Amino acid sequence: MGIFMKYIIKNIWENKLRGFLILFSLMISTFIVFLNLVARDDIIHQYEKLHEESYHGYDMIVNHENTEDPFFNENEFKTNNIDVSNKLSAITTFGVVDNNDLLTLQLYGCNRKSYLDESLFMISEEDNFGISKDDQILISPQLVKNYGYELGDRISIQTQIGVKEYEIGAIAKDTGLFFGVDNENLVVMTNSEVEKITEQENKSNVLMISLTDKSNIKNSIKALQENNDDFIIESLVDKETMDSNIDMISQVLLIILILALLMNYYVISSNAKVILLSRIPVVGTFRSLGASKIKVNVILVLENLVYGMLGGTLGVVCGLYFRETILGTIAQSVSNVPLGETSAPINYAYIIFSLIFAIIIQLISVIHVIYQIGNYSIKNLIFEELSSIQKVSIVLTVLGFVFQGFSYILYKMNNLYNIIFTILALVLAMVGGILILPFITKHLSLFMTKINKMIFGEAASLGAKNISTSKIINSNIKLVVISLSMILMIFITSLSLENLFIKARDVFELDIQLYGMEKKEDDYLKLKKVQGVKDLQFLYTYMNNPTINGKEMNLILSGLEGERLGIKNKDGKIENLKNGEVMIDEFYAIKNGFEIGDKLEIKSDDFKSKKIKVNIAGTIDSSIFTISRNTLVFSENQFKKEILDIPSNIYVGTDKNLKQMKKTLYKELSGENITAETFNEFIENQEQQVSGLLSTVWVFLILSILLSAIGLVNNQVIGFIQRKREYAILYSVSMSKAQLNIMIFFEIVTSFLIGCIFSLALSIWMSKLLGVLLSSIGIYLEFNFQWGDIFIVVASIFVILMLTAIIPIFKILKMNVIEEIKYE
Repeated sequence: MGIFMKYIIKNIWENKLRGFLILFSLMISTFIVFLNLVARDDIIHQYEKLHEESYHGYDMIVNHENTEDPFFNENEFKTNNIDVSNKLSAITTFGVVDNNDLLTLQLYGCNRKSYLDESLFMISEEDNFGISKDDQILISPQLVKNYGYELGDRISIQTQIGVKEYEIGAIAKDTGLFFGVDNENLVVMTNSEVEKITEQENKSNVLMISLTDKSNIKNSIKALQENNDDFIIESLVDKETMDSNIDMISQVLLIILILALLMNYYVISSNAKVILLSRIPVVGTFRSLGASKIKVNVILVLENLVYGMLGGTLGVVCGLYFRETILGTIAQSVSNVPLGETSAPINYAYIIFSLIFAIIIQLISVIHVIYQIGNYSIKNLIFEELSSIQKVSIVLTVLGFVFQGFSYILYKMNNLYNIIFTILALVLAMVGGILILPFITKHLSLFMTKINKMIFGEAASLGAKNISTSKIINSNIKLVVISLSMILMIFITSLSLENLFIKARDVFELDIQLYGMEKKEDDYLKLKKVQGVKDLQFLYTYMNNPTINGKEMNLILSGLEGERLGIKNKDGKIENLKNGEVMIDEFYAIKNGFEIGDKLEIKSDDFKSKKIKVNIAGTIDSSIFTISRNTLVFSENQFKKEILDIPSNIYVGTDKNLKQMKKTLYKELSGENITAETFNEFIENQEQQVSGLLSTVWVFLILSILLSAIGLVNNQVIGFIQRKREYAILYSVSMSKAQLNIMIFFEIVTSFLIGCIFSLALSIWMSKLLGVLLSSIGIYLEFNFQWGDIFIVVASIFVILMLTAIIPIFKILKMNVIEEIKYE
């Protein structure tokens, strides 16, 4: 066995390039599998770390229900029915700093000594910082990094009572309340200073509670809520949001895994097949010396097992080093929740599973080739008398059409957007396409043979005819189809997203949108009197998951008086809605089994009415309003009466400079955590979230495509080596080198033309399936086929592929015909 292992290692070393392609493909696939396995543990670990680092044992936060007057005395909140180990209060408001870019700061007033003792913030640097000095503030390390503040700097902050100046007395460490990015604009003041700003003496609007018994925080919140109707009590770690984010990220990773596997399987398979075929003479020698078929097959299996182990190990190592970066990017894009820089302790079962996965993928890719080699006679093995002729299998062709049929059936019957059905349909489409490809290639090449003969002559005709019989050329076409269909599928998705943002430009109302309001509409009508404000419109939405018929659902509730912001009527009219009636997005209704006439009972502790009963009176299309299409529309009157009477957005029309108008609005609304953004800023923020996810998908696909490109060049070289004797004989008896080059050129042109045409057809079908797959995870995209851009991409790739024709043509010019014939 030692001799055999030395032989295996020697063979791996001799096939470095093809071995590298296999290892790299296995590494990518294993890496993505590993990410799928560790994602849940890492995200849970991050939430736990967030709780531990940010709140240091505090379990819940309490706010007053009345957002217009949120201040209260601490003794108003009753904790008689539970055991509380500690309580800390704070009074907060907001101020604005004009630091080139307008910056909203959260002014956090508290007993700074108590917070320091509880490690809710820690000081990194200080300059004669007085814990009780009202004119000194503690700022976050992110403010220092992002805006260049230093100790001793003085900051002018616009507050409710005018502009006030403060000295930076200390810079906090990145822990406690300053942990992560959510509180980067936090400024810690004395509670007496914020009481002056808000004109609220000895009052708070934030109360944090640490429980003695932390085993069931949910029940403790319920018990406290019974005695404190005027307060909102929330856990500092939202497990429901955490589970929702985990599910979304896991589904995105699953999609990336499917796409990468579809690519990499064929890259691994084609290169491993070439390596195995190069072993044939040695296999023949082993067989002639008495080695049995089984023993030889075991050697070949062991060699590929080594490839699987090496590739799997590399994938796991990459997973250990890069998981934080990749998961962080996906989390930020999908759920807008940034992950930290630490990961959960490794579960070694995940490493073992990932390694086994890599080995299985490698063996599945080559087992049929090993079986074929085992069935060759010793004579054929020794003298390498193996057929290089491409044959079209009727069974596999029929199976390919059956797979495509099943893919279409799954597509049509999957009305509820089941993710398993959709993934299966996508896999069947790709596999079925590859199985059909030899049949399509043969008949298209025979058609092109006649065309080439009529236009370009016999040499070009022979080049097209060779495609139908050459295994190596068919292998190239397969790689082109796999790579190009994936490129086009993702490219079409990108174009569809871009088109969605273009449509959004047409429905954005006025010039600036404000969000983060805490008061009623009447309190903001004063903005109409601000110089430069020409129009003011209000929007009412609720985005925290309500409970529908006893089940928490991811729904956006909106109160409208008609079509608006891309929300369009489908069945019925929004303007005709009465109290007790709602309209639901058509796509969301289908996915979740709702129909017109269904009765809904909607609950949320945030609502003015704790329970709302309505009937579904019609359907809408909200694909431009939200990519998830999870919208339920009430009449605006009922929304304000029973859900919330605080606007979620205010749209401002102006004829002034937008930057200056934003500054004016911030000053008018100082003291509130309001964000103002122009339309372009809004679109940029949305694009940035989506681009991170697409970029991640593109990274994996480009790596896989690069492997396919190298595989193409590799096949061209191998093809020339396998056929150079054939070229020499053709040159010696019937063709000039120029004619040989014409033949080879048309072989390549025709083969890549067939590959590009088939890729285009397959990618259109797969794009539709990808659209359903995205819908299955709550991302709705209306796919738009912008043929001009698509044809430009196909043509560009075709031109790039044609550059590979240089290799065999150059080698033909340098070929020594006499040596090749003499060798034969």
